[in-house]
Amino acid sequence: MRKPLFVLAVLLTTTAGAHAQSIKVVSPATPLAPAATAPLVLDDHLNSWESKMKAVQSLEAEINRNDKNPSFGATTTYSGVALYAKSGTGATALNKAALELRQKGKADFAEKIVCTGTYLYQYVPSQKEIRAYPIAKSKTGQVGEDSFLGFLFGMKAEDAKKQYNLSLFKVDAHYVYIDVSPKSAAGKADFKRARMVLDKTTYMPRQLWFEENNGNEITWNIPRIKAGVSVDPRAFDTPRAPAGWKLVPVSTTAANTTEAPRVIRK
Repeated sequence: MRKPLFVLAVLLTTTAGAHAQSIKVVSPATPLAPAATAPLVLDDHLNSWESKMKAVQSLEAEINRNDKNPSFGATTTYSGVALYAKSGTGATALNKAALELRQKGKADFAEKIVCTGTYLYQYVPSQKEIRAYPIAKSKTGQVGEDSFLGFLFGMKAEDAKKQYNLSLFKVDAHYVYIDVSPKSAAGKADFKRARMVLDKTTYMPRQLWFEENNGNEITWNIPRIKAGVSVDPRAFDTPRAPAGWKLVPVSTTAANTTEAPRVIRK
């Protein structure tokens, strides 16, 4: 269950502004050698990021995604909309989200996800299924610390460094580039490495690039965002299976021991 939460968290906590600066993918194939003061600089950026995440209450975002398969030299493009809203406070707070993507040139949605705060529902068109994954909570009621969602929705930067290898790639006129790699065996099964690009002014995510273990590359871009908007709460309702579809509950054990739901591709 980690990968869908990882991606949703990155995409749905983005309040960089209505029109972000243009950005190109910078592959981490040849990372820069860190300066002597790099750890301190990285900590400053992470602390600013943590502070901004806590202030996010709602947003609507335009999403673009490119899936690249280097083996076949093919790239598939998707676009869509993401919504986010936080309800409640403290240990009882719920992070609700919705994401719908369509492949370029096609009318029907290719991927759809609804997160009610307690369950993540993934639509699988090829199987005509809606898979329901429970979202694990810690003893304090927050999202489990083994999930990247926990970092983006309130995990302290220091705790995040315990879960992930984080290093500063570079800082340019508009953005801060941070490389991410998992430490745990479960995390390594999800992805090989990733790069978060944060807006230098707001310290909010602008782009997520990551490489799967099979060498495929996925790039998520967020070109347009409206923060603090009024989001229809019905967007996060528990979905009902359309005619001919079925709702398939997935236990917590199954979600953590079998292949995670594929947010990245069908």
